[in-house]
Amino acid sequence: MSAGAGAEPGVDKSRLLGVDALLELLRSHLAQAERWLRDFGPELLLSALLIGVYALLLWGVSRVAFWLFARLAPPDAHPVLRRTLGTLLRLTFLLLVAVSVSGLFPALAGYTPAIFRVYLLLALLYGGWALLRHFLSRQVRLWDLDASLSLLLRNLLRTLWVVVGVYLIFRQFGVDLLPILGGLGVVGLAVGFAAQDILANLISGVTLLLDRPFRIGDWIRVRDYEGEVHGLTLRTTRIYTRDNEYVSIPNKEIAEATVTNLSAGGRLRLNVPLPLAYRERVPDARARLLEVIAAHPRVMTDPAPLVLVREVNETSLELILRFWVSSEDVKGYPVITMELREAAKEALQDAGFAPPYPQRRIEIEPRGTANLKAGEESALHAEH
Repeated sequence: MSAGAGAEPGVDKSRLLGVDALLELLRSHLAQAERWLRDFGPELLLSALLIGVYALLLWGVSRVAFWLFARLAPPDAHPVLRRTLGTLLRLTFLLLVAVSVSGLFPALAGYTPAIFRVYLLLALLYGGWALLRHFLSRQVRLWDLDASLSLLLRNLLRTLWVVVGVYLIFRQFGVDLLPILGGLGVVGLAVGFAAQDILANLISGVTLLLDRPFRIGDWIRVRDYEGEVHGLTLRTTRIYTRDNEYVSIPNKEIAEATVTNLSAGGRLRLNVPLPLAYRERVPDARARLLEVIAAHPRVMTDPAPLVLVREVNETSLELILRFWVSSEDVKGYPVITMELREAAKEALQDAGFAPPYPQRRIEIEPRGTANLKAGEESALHAEH
């Protein structure tokens, strides 16, 4: 029996699998690409050559300009000049490329005036943004605004500036974006209803920026977190903890919680509890503990530290070591309290102060004495 005896005669497997259709589609695309290269190949090669020449020219001009800046301009102005010149050179490079390409292809020749207008518009937008940013920086310093609030204003102005720039650029080519923006507004409203938590965080972020319960760099305590405020965005508040953990907390949770700002008042007062046995004299213990506090290098001497009796317990007294630390030491106050607690314990032990062990006094009366007292109580009740 032959190998193809089981196959049905007259059936083309290549047609069943669609191979012929795929090959035909590939041949048509190759033919179209060949015609396109034959018609526009010289223009494409010339465009690539011009782009290379413009790139070399841009590199040479920038090197010469940066060398002149380094020799003639003051050092403080170097970053601004380099950034400004680099932006203008890149815009000029894009202009030359766009004009050259549009000149080589007849279908794009009508866009050359619009390209020149876009170039001038981008240059004006860049210069206007530089002036606006300088004005905003002056107002921030004048009004002593928080870094987070100034960042919010700068981001909002930058977004508005970009939107205006995009609209004006499209207008140069005869495209009106207002109907598109209107449609996006309706879509944004629908998305807003579906993303209420995100909007709540945005509103809470604006509230925090305006209310300013803390600033960038403050040490705060909120819910289960304590750390230094590193950033405040429209959605989250970001803090660094003592363990170098980077925590992002939703603004909604912070707006609804009690925020303790440990840095707002500058210096910080701390209270370290310490037990003392009843039989020990408080003035003697106070004198020894004040020496321990004064010996710590990170404790402020003004206001003066205090040792006070805060509570009288069943088995001991509870003293508190009350002292102040500077604003620079706020973030390290747990270590200071632990060091003082250890030093106080060692100092009292070296001075002979007994530790306040829990004590109970139990009195056991003899059996006869108890019966006598019971008989006396019964006679007393009988008389009455």
